[in-house]
Amino acid sequence: MNFRLPVAAVSSTFCLLLLLSVLPLNLQGGEQLLPGSITQRPMKKLTFDPNAEQKELFAAIEEGTVEYKMVMQNSKEGVLLLENKTQAPISLELPHSIVGVQIFPQFGAAGGGTFGATGGAGGAGGAGGGQQAVGGGMGGGMAGGGTGMGMGGGGFFSIPAEKAVAVPIHSVCLEYGKREPSSRSTYMLMKPEDYTQDKTLQELIGLVAQGRIDRDVAQAAAWHVSSKLSWQDLATKTVNNFGAAGPRSMFSPAHIAAAQNLVSLAVAKAREEKTEEPQETPVPARVSRTTRN
Repeated sequence: MNFRLPVAAVSSTFCLLLLLSVLPLNLQGGEQLLPGSITQRPMKKLTFDPNAEQKELFAAIEEGTVEYKMVMQNSKEGVLLLENKTQAPISLELPHSIVGVQIFPQFGAAGGGTFGATGGAGGAGGAGGGQQAVGGGMGGGMAGGGTGMGMGGGGFFSIPAEKAVAVPIHSVCLEYGKREPSSRSTYMLMKPEDYTQDKTLQELIGLVAQGRIDRDVAQAAAWHVSSKLSWQDLATKTVNNFGAAGPRSMFSPAHIAAAQNLVSLAVAKAREEKTEEPQETPVPARVSRTTRN
């Protein structure tokens, strides 16, 4: 089955979403949840069953209750296919945000499955150099039914027994200079904190996941934080139209200004989270009991 999504204009200078091409798969030492096989035709309309058992998405994948496959159309959008492998309905809680990392067949990613297949071993990561990692989400913006897709309170949706669903993903490039993600490649789902220790980047991914930020603004902010491009560098980036008009600016002054505000917000949220972390109780230094006369 071919999932066609709107294709955004692709810059001649490639970008990387929170999907990352990785060979050793040793990012931050988090649990590696390899993709599985999707054997059922995914339903696109999500529903919520209040009587179904509720689980967090990553926990359900880890225990084998749910298998997934990430299909990226490009660095900005894709779908997450989820299949309930049990004989009872299950309600899943979406994470605040996600990261997708390109993996290769030798690392054991499943190539089977009928729907959303990556073309087997020959189609996963076939080109050298690796594709972009992608970061974003299915919407902290989906929490509470924010997308009108049949979500329950708190960002839950349900998958009937032995059925599959397709959940849209929106994301941004994280690594400037790498190739666009492809639907033929295989991606591993990760938590942002397992991808990066940069709290500002984690918060930025969460903001992007809400799906409310202009894509160009989000992209400029992501490249500034993750790829360390200066605002001046970003302001000079161009897109080749291959026409009489010639190249055009990738980001307008308004985009840059809004991206600066977005990064400032991510920095502030990261600082807030840091101050809320419990502080270690200081250990008093040893004091000599000997007194001098």
